[in-house]
Amino acid sequence: MEAIASRAGLGVGTIYRRFAGKDALLDAIAQLFVEELDQAAAAALTDPDPAAGLEGFLDFVGVFNAEKRRYAAALTDRVSADDEVSARTADRVRQLTRNAVDAEYLAQDVTADDIKALIVAVRGVVAASPDGDDGPWRRFLRIHLAGLRAG
Repeated sequence: MEAIASRAGLGVGTIYRRFAGKDALLDAIAQLFVEELDQAAAAALTDPDPAAGLEGFLDFVGVFNAEKRRYAAALTDRVSADDEVSARTADRVRQLTRNAVDAEYLAQDVTADDIKALIVAVRGVVAASPDGDDGPWRRFLRIHLAGLRAG
């Protein structure tokens, strides 16, 4: 907490007045991460091109994880799948997937679970890649999207 307060230019007391402890602070940060992902999914749904919407969201997920690579997985795992925002994001991923299938961009048998697995896998590729190298996760995503495409 001392290091966090120092980096934020605050006193430790200020942090403790707002958060009971490190876990409460980490939970609040995790919630912000989940909300940011949800907003990206919502924005992707507004794209008139279902393929571009899905690809844009998946690109956001890759960049998001790369920028926060040291702690993204740990913080995302702190939020329950039953959380209201997480549930809403899952619904949006289902709709993004359905839209891409209906537009014949993705094969008919592709499901939101396939896209969720791809998201988890991208996080793993980011974690295994050198800092600042987006090439591996972008290549991984491109290859797997090609495998999920219709035709």
